[in-house]
Amino acid sequence: MEQSLVDSRGDFCGSQIRLDREIFMDLVVTTMGSLFEDTVGSSEAGSFISLVGLAVGEKIQEEYLQVSGASQLDRKGMVDALLDMKQRIGSDFYVMDESEQRIVLGNKRCPFGQLAKKCPSLCMLTANVCGHLAAESQGYARVDLPETIAAGASECRVVINLDPNTTGSGRRYHRRAWA
Repeated sequence: MEQSLVDSRGDFCGSQIRLDREIFMDLVVTTMGSLFEDTVGSSEAGSFISLVGLAVGEKIQEEYLQVSGASQLDRKGMVDALLDMKQRIGSDFYVMDESEQRIVLGNKRCPFGQLAKKCPSLCMLTANVCGHLAAESQGYARVDLPETIAAGASECRVVINLDPNTTGSGRRYHRRAWA
């Protein structure tokens, strides 16, 4: 049985195909994360994504240090860098509360959009980037994500505790010894 092929080399430039660099990258990242979660489980996927988040956090920190001309961001610079970075990647972060011991950030828009609901472990990228930048600036950070858009909340809440003597849940981060 012979099947004939139809010449389908059309001009797609003006078509309504929803695909650009950002959509493609969202699809790649969320698909990889979802497949990883399905294959090894959410906890292990979260651990792997944590490593990615730390590496990404280091690169992002290098950019902000270079632009600021500082070897270390002070507290205000760290908060400004977190808010700026999150805006640049499509989030809508803002300071909900700030004290000497902690900073609470809110976020009204996930950079991964609705795709994050398919792969909630991507939230570890946020936790690790925030934790890395805060610890490198302040010496210590413990980051907790009590509410996330990925888990169904209307917005995210990122709690960055800066006092190593407080107890609570969340991932702990320390300034690198060689920094």
